[in-house]
Amino acid sequence: MTVRPEIKDVILRTAQRVVERTSGELSTAEKRQLHESFDASIEGYEGRNPILGILGQWDAGADAGHIASVDTNAAIPAQRGQLNLGWDENLGTFRAPIAEQWSDAIRQSAEEAAQEYFHKASICFDEGKDEQATKHLCSAIICSIAAIAALMEWPYRDQHDDLNAIIALATGSWPAKGENIYRMLQAASQEGQDLNSAFAAAMGQPEAVRSGAYDDAGRTREEATMFAQNVVTLAERLGRKLR
Repeated sequence: MTVRPEIKDVILRTAQRVVERTSGELSTAEKRQLHESFDASIEGYEGRNPILGILGQWDAGADAGHIASVDTNAAIPAQRGQLNLGWDENLGTFRAPIAEQWSDAIRQSAEEAAQEYFHKASICFDEGKDEQATKHLCSAIICSIAAIAALMEWPYRDQHDDLNAIIALATGSWPAKGENIYRMLQAASQEGQDLNSAFAAAMGQPEAVRSGAYDDAGRTREEATMFAQNVVTLAERLGRKLR
């Protein structure tokens, strides 16, 4: 399955952020080269945690000195050893606690990407493109949840994982195969139940626009945006409690 564009966005922003922290700001050409170097890894990735998996491959290459394709700045080689993601793709876990700069970079990159999608949604609402606007709101949610899932060591790749991550945040436990998620949610805190409700409402909005239910309900852009913002806020708050 193809890595979703929102997750790819977080990966590229994270890599660029870490490189620039250690080596200084990259030029437009260097940024393009860095991004292009990830294309093959992203295209061929088949694991369940693309953010850590792909960044981990790149990190391992940097530690081994095999980063010619991403060596866009002469200072990067001198900074090897500072890049320590600590993620083992084969084991599906951390070899060691994730380095603080990686943790911060993933969170900040996801927040930056999410805010950009919120901005795109606002522009589309201004242009009367409500369906596209609500899709951008869903993308903002995916960016935020993907980063939280990555840092919690949860699998996160597709729409099924979207729901599982929300349940895990709401209840504190990743649902086991065959587990009754509705029973799990009944035992969730009020914040957890609010998160689940906001998520269901936000992610269902593009279809509601297509079916006419959005207009029939008299939904406004402010309400639509509020659902998505509530998901991002509650997910981050609950994620902090679990970390």
